[in-house]
Amino acid sequence: MTQAFFLSCALPRALRFLLERVSFIVSVTLLNLSLAQASTADEEIAGLSNVAEQNGTLQHLPTSEAPNILLVVADDLGMFDIGAFGSEIRTPNIDALADNGVSFNSFYTSATCSPTRAMLLTGSDSHAAGLGNMVEHLADNQRGKPGYEGHISPNAVTIATLMKEAGYHTYMAGKWHLGKAPAFLPDRQGFEESFVLLQGGASYFNDMMGLTSQVPKALYRHNGKPVESLPEDFYATEYYADFILQQLNKNQDDDKPFFAYLAFSAPHWPLQVRDEHLNLYRGQYEKGYDILREKRIASAIKQGIIGPNVTPANRDNYMLSWSQLSKEQQKIQAKSMEIYAAVVERMDFQLGRVLTSLRESGELENTVVIFMSDNGADGSDRSKLEGNDTWLPQAWDLSYQNMGKKGSYVYPGAGWARASVGPFQHYKEFLSEGGIRSPAIISFPEVAHKKQMVSDVVSVKDLAPTILDFAGIAHPGHEYQGKAVKPMTGSSIEGFLKGNVASIKQDERVLGWELFGQKAIRKGDWKLLWLSSKPAWLAAPQNSESWRLYNIANDPGEQHDLVSSEPEKFAEMRDAWEQYAIEQSVVLPQWVRAVSD
Repeated sequence: MTQAFFLSCALPRALRFLLERVSFIVSVTLLNLSLAQASTADEEIAGLSNVAEQNGTLQHLPTSEAPNILLVVADDLGMFDIGAFGSEIRTPNIDALADNGVSFNSFYTSATCSPTRAMLLTGSDSHAAGLGNMVEHLADNQRGKPGYEGHISPNAVTIATLMKEAGYHTYMAGKWHLGKAPAFLPDRQGFEESFVLLQGGASYFNDMMGLTSQVPKALYRHNGKPVESLPEDFYATEYYADFILQQLNKNQDDDKPFFAYLAFSAPHWPLQVRDEHLNLYRGQYEKGYDILREKRIASAIKQGIIGPNVTPANRDNYMLSWSQLSKEQQKIQAKSMEIYAAVVERMDFQLGRVLTSLRESGELENTVVIFMSDNGADGSDRSKLEGNDTWLPQAWDLSYQNMGKKGSYVYPGAGWARASVGPFQHYKEFLSEGGIRSPAIISFPEVAHKKQMVSDVVSVKDLAPTILDFAGIAHPGHEYQGKAVKPMTGSSIEGFLKGNVASIKQDERVLGWELFGQKAIRKGDWKLLWLSSKPAWLAAPQNSESWRLYNIANDPGEQHDLVSSEPEKFAEMRDAWEQYAIEQSVVLPQWVRAVSD
């Protein structure tokens, strides 16, 4: 009998899993100890492993029953688009996660998808992870610069890589958007099984239509190999859930834990659903987006998602009120939102299928479920992307009758995005609260603070060290398999989730952002923000091309600029931004003035 056969068949799960990981644990321990001895700076020692911050050691052994991890990411879902956060859209499965878990209303991402996903899988800032900007929108002076590779950096190690090496099954289905070259695909980044869409979005059906005239065809990969065609009945949201279910069912008897990354492309445009779901919300949005926004804010206040004294952000000058639209425009807009709501509901349904399967197999009792969105709701006019003004009417059926069906190209627009982000300012692509504040829920049977809405600041970077802590896996620090890697800068919240600490509050924590020439820094209750009216597809916000200072605790809608009244705080926050820019080697696009302005 071979050793492999013995390990797979003759030992109980806990011991078998431990033995499979002994060499990994020992090697990481030796690596971390050598790094610790070589470093004399306190901040370098602290950066070796975020696991150490929770446990006082550079690594810790797995528990007797290492938990499964199910990481679910929605695409462009606004904070107030789910029932648990005040929406009228039916999301019973996501709501059940909130009822049995912890929800976060100050969860920060980047303002667009690929920078967020890079931070999610590495625990590092998007610049350290190679996605300081989206590859599609790199400025000429950013190309070739460290941090702006447009794919996962060769100096970053993903949690999937570490978990696979430590004995986990690792699966992924859905949107990748972290590089197209073979070295940067999921199968080379730690996922043993993957079916992914490489770009930011595509048709939900089997026609494989892309998003723009520059990339007109969707690119899919199955375990790194090109997918030339899709099944006739393909619908992306359903297919991604099916793929994860297939992997779970295939390996459910080998007793190894799994890390499953279900990266829905819903509700990213072009919004499409099967014909039988087109009328799920028929007639429900005829009163328009202004009234819907008011209702959602009121519901969110009643549910304790936001405070009762919040001042909602004002409408920007370029946005039309519902009453300013013609009857025909209102008709089209109402149907757009009907389709958006249906896309969200069907995403929730497919997530429910995965959760039901885990429950029926008994695995849900040992699974940590994390649900989040990658950024705020999208409100930009997608017809203004380069070349789309002529390509869209030529390549797509844009008729009212075809809206939401195969071949249609529907996006929500600024009015509905305002309802999706509630009282916050702006939406996806802006570093305002509406662009970087997203819904997040973490649920598992023994979770502490169950059914609570947590207001402490949490970053998407915190999820990677949290997942590794749950799995009992140490991040290697500064070196992995003989090459230099970036250490995680996120902070684990495992202790809070397990009830070992009472809060996550980190009053002096600094979070920084830079994207599309926009700059932001948050420290404690304060936020410094510089918006930009470029690139061309971004609708120009009112507060652009200058610094604005906000007290987010008192003014989450970012309506009261305090630069003049708080000069000392402004100077402190600007210094914090400059330090962040130096640490992350920020390269501002050529159209933005110098960092020190």
